[in-house]
This record gives sequence, C-alpha cells and structure tokens, in this order.
Amino acid sequence: MGAYIYGDYPASKALTVYGTFNSNLEKDIHYKENIVVIQGGNHAQFGNYGKQKGDPDATITAEEQQNITVKAVADFLGRVK
Repeated sequence: MGAYIYGDYPASKALTVYGTFNSNLEKDIHYKENIVVIQGGNHAQFGNYGKQKGDPDATITAEEQQNITVKAVADFLGRVK
C-alpha cells in the first residue's frame, strides 16, 4: 500500500495501491498491471499513524480509503489463487 515494486519482481504477482496524494509515487511506477489508484487518498491513510511528512491532506476519509483498499486486495487475491 502506497509503495511500488522494486527490482525484478513480476507485476503479475503484485498489487500496487496508492492514493492520488501519495507524494509523487506515480513517477516511480514503470508497469501497468495490477494498479489501483484511490482518488483523494494519501499515504498516511493506509494506516492509522497520523500524517506523514510531505504527504498532502487527503480529500476522502481514512475509512473510505481503507474500504477501497480492502476491496482491491480481496479482488486481487480472488484472481491470483
């Protein structure tokens, strides 16, 4: 969540989920497979630890972002058995 694949790990076996306010994460993603972008989400709202330095404020609630994330993970796991 809020991260990207590093090295030669295959995108087909990974799920990338990030918010549109995830501090320029998109520039580090060089693949197109299994990506979920949460409109209005940020990095800090993937957890409950408070604001992360450099993270813009989200425009959706943490609960909304986490619900979208749970659905994305469940859908991904349902496809990759």
